[in-house]
Amino acid sequence: MFYGAVTASAVAALFFSCSTPPPTSGAAKEKQFDIPHFFKQEIARLEKTNPLVKKTVTKDSLSETKDLKISNWSNELASFATVDLNKPVYAGLLQKDSVNGKLTFTADDPKVDLSSVEISFAPDKSPKGFIIRRTIKNSLYQTTETLEYQRDSIYSLQKDQSVLLLGDKHYNISASFLR
Repeated sequence: MFYGAVTASAVAALFFSCSTPPPTSGAAKEKQFDIPHFFKQEIARLEKTNPLVKKTVTKDSLSETKDLKISNWSNELASFATVDLNKPVYAGLLQKDSVNGKLTFTADDPKVDLSSVEISFAPDKSPKGFIIRRTIKNSLYQTTETLEYQRDSIYSLQKDQSVLLLGDKHYNISASFLR
């Protein structure tokens, strides 16, 4: 009878230890600003309003400028919408600072692609601008990218790429919203 009670207790302890979630270390992970959600809403708004933009595309020294209506805002703003401060890879690596209506996240770890994100807010606390800097570096290439988005004003993507054996390339896409 003693062995039966011990065996039952051991089985019960084993069962509950397997089904209990592991304890979390410290407080719950802080949720950062949801950039993909913002751009999902912004894409929907821009698809509805269908603004005219003056867009310039530059590759190295060649450049072309056109006034146009963007047919696919999801593609146009995809680089912005993929920046997610809540990715597990950034956990514990982002330093956060808030000053004068600007929220800044920086990372100094070379293992992550994100260098900094600056979000500026309007007086009503709605986001109005983003400056995002990313760097990807490995033995074959280095890419430095700066994304800027100012609501109803401008957006741009500037990319410098240095590829082993192929040399350096510079890309710039900038657009301003026309009234």
